[in-house]
Amino acid sequence: MNQYLKRSGFASLLAATLLFGCVTTKDELGKKDDTAAAAANMQLGINAMQQNNLSEAKAKIDKALNQDPKSADVHFVAGILYARIKEYNKADGYYSRAIDLDSRNSEYANGYAVFLCGRKNYEKGEKLALKAAENPLYKSPQVALLNAGICELDAGNFSRAEEHFRRALKMQPEFSPALLYMAELELKSGNLLSARAFLERYQQYGPAIPKSLLLGVRIERGMGNANAAQNYARRLNTEFPTSEETKALTDVERK
Repeated sequence: MNQYLKRSGFASLLAATLLFGCVTTKDELGKKDDTAAAAANMQLGINAMQQNNLSEAKAKIDKALNQDPKSADVHFVAGILYARIKEYNKADGYYSRAIDLDSRNSEYANGYAVFLCGRKNYEKGEKLALKAAENPLYKSPQVALLNAGICELDAGNFSRAEEHFRRALKMQPEFSPALLYMAELELKSGNLLSARAFLERYQQYGPAIPKSLLLGVRIERGMGNANAAQNYARRLNTEFPTSEETKALTDVERK
C-alpha cells in the first residue's frame, strides 16, 4: 500500500474491495497478456540460443522486446544474444537498459561486467562486478569477485586480480575457479610451492580440465619433478587430445 495513502482512504479502499472485489481494466489485462507473451517468447529465444539457432533466437527475443519493452529480463537476454551475434553496440545498450530497469539485480551487473571485460572495458567491468559482489542480497558474490579478478588479470593488473581472488576464497574457500586462478598467478610470480598448493586444493574441489593439467605440467617442471610433470602431460594428452592446452604442450615438447 502506498505509504502516502491516508488511513481513511485505506479504509474506504478496503471496504470497496470487500463489496465489489478486484476490478481489472481491459488495459491492465492487455498489459498482463503482453507480459506473459514476452516471457514466453524470451524463453523460446533462450532455448533457441542453447541450440545455437541464433536467427530463431533473434526473432523471438526481438518480438519479446516489442511486447514488453520495460522487461529487464528481456533486455538482459537480448544483451546476451546480441553479444553472441557480435552486434556489440546493441548488446551494450540492452545490458545497460536492463540495469536501468532493475538497478539492484546483481545478476545483470555481473553479466554486463563479463561482457565489458571481454570488450576490454576493464575499468567499468571491474566496477560493475564489485558492485554486484557488494550487494548483500546477491547469492553468489564470490562469482562476481572472480569475474572482477579475471578482468584485472586480463588488464595486466595482477595484484588487484589476486586481491579479488583471495576475497572470493575468503567467502568460499572451496571455490575451485578462484583456486585455479591463484595457482596460475603464483606460477607467474615464481612462487612454485604456493602454486602447487593452490592446484592441489583445486583438485580437491574441481574437475580435471586442460588448464589445470597444463598448470600441473608447468609447476612440476619448474620444480624439477620430471615424473610428476610427465604424469600431468600424459593425462592431458589422453583425456583432452584436441584441446588448445594439449596443442601448446606438444609444441613446447617439440622445441
